[in-house]
Amino acid sequence: MRNDIISELPDSLITQILLWLPTKDLVKTSVYRPDGEIFGLKFQEWIAAAVDRGIQHLDFETKNPSLFLKDSMPMNIYKSKTLVSLKLVCVELENPKFVVSLPCLKIMHLENNWYGYDAPLVVEKLIAGCLVLEDLTVVRIHDMVIPDLPLLHVKSLTLKILRLVFDLEMMTTIPISVEIDAPKLEYMSFINRHSDTIMVKNLSSLFKLNLDTEFGYSSLEPRDIIRDVLTGISSVRQMIISQRTLEVICRYSKLGPIPKFHHLSHLKAAFSSTSLQLLPAFLESCPNLKKLILDLYVSAEPEEIDLTNVPRCITSTLECIEINNLIRKEATGVKLVHYFLENSPILKKLKPSFTDSPMSTMTNLPLDHLYKMYLTARKRSRRCQVIIS
Repeated sequence: MRNDIISELPDSLITQILLWLPTKDLVKTSVYRPDGEIFGLKFQEWIAAAVDRGIQHLDFETKNPSLFLKDSMPMNIYKSKTLVSLKLVCVELENPKFVVSLPCLKIMHLENNWYGYDAPLVVEKLIAGCLVLEDLTVVRIHDMVIPDLPLLHVKSLTLKILRLVFDLEMMTTIPISVEIDAPKLEYMSFINRHSDTIMVKNLSSLFKLNLDTEFGYSSLEPRDIIRDVLTGISSVRQMIISQRTLEVICRYSKLGPIPKFHHLSHLKAAFSSTSLQLLPAFLESCPNLKKLILDLYVSAEPEEIDLTNVPRCITSTLECIEINNLIRKEATGVKLVHYFLENSPILKKLKPSFTDSPMSTMTNLPLDHLYKMYLTARKRSRRCQVIIS
């Protein structure tokens, strides 16, 4: 067997060699012994050296999760004057005891990192130290216990894109509450599969939103939380909203009116058997909607839905409708298609698509049968094109 010549070189010489390599090749040199220790050079040394030499883009991921608890990232990473983009995955970030300063950082991606017991504070310090930050992603998926109920403030005057993912369904971690204050924010994705609370303000520039949350719990009444969030995002132009979020809004609608989304033109929403009853009321809050995509998740015995109310958008602005996951010859789907065809005078396209549901006893029907079944309604718009798929 040949001897490992490189591992016998001094660490200082290995450092100089690796600094001449691209970052992706640097990571590839991380050869691990059976005991889990990195040979010769530790990654902190070359990252620290790269930051000192003025690196602009740093993308680092620890493939072995057990290693990121052994050593944390070098502290000079909090003081880089040249970093423009920073992506850290599965690493440890210590709480700096000084003011973070990253004057050129525009893109920051933090995923599955370990922050000790100061997770929200470390992230807040990083955000506060980025005076030109435009794109922020925080993905937090681990089972590290945080002793106190934490609150993460995402406050930035420059932020345009924000993605927050807190997927903790199977974890025992105490939920995090999030407060977002970003007046220039244009796109936000908030995916939260735990009981975290979200609070928003100053989102007047919000253009597109992906919302998947149950809104969580706090000292406020649940209806106050939901009302405040919906009011805070009411300026959005395009929105994707999950089934479970709509179910919570459905329960809220019984206690108070849904705030108006006057600027919303595109909506993609997932409705269950329970929340489908909310459809007319929710569309009533979208008076200028032009495009609607419905993803249906209807049970074997769907609830009877009342479609007598016709919202303003259906009669005045709605031009394109897509209805996905319809069950062939299922009464709810037929009723829904007829509802739109009979009440939409300016509708240009209606596209129902079907799924072979295991809950349906019907075999696939020929397209001509489907046309007869779904197009017995009188189309109010002569220009409407129905495309069945």
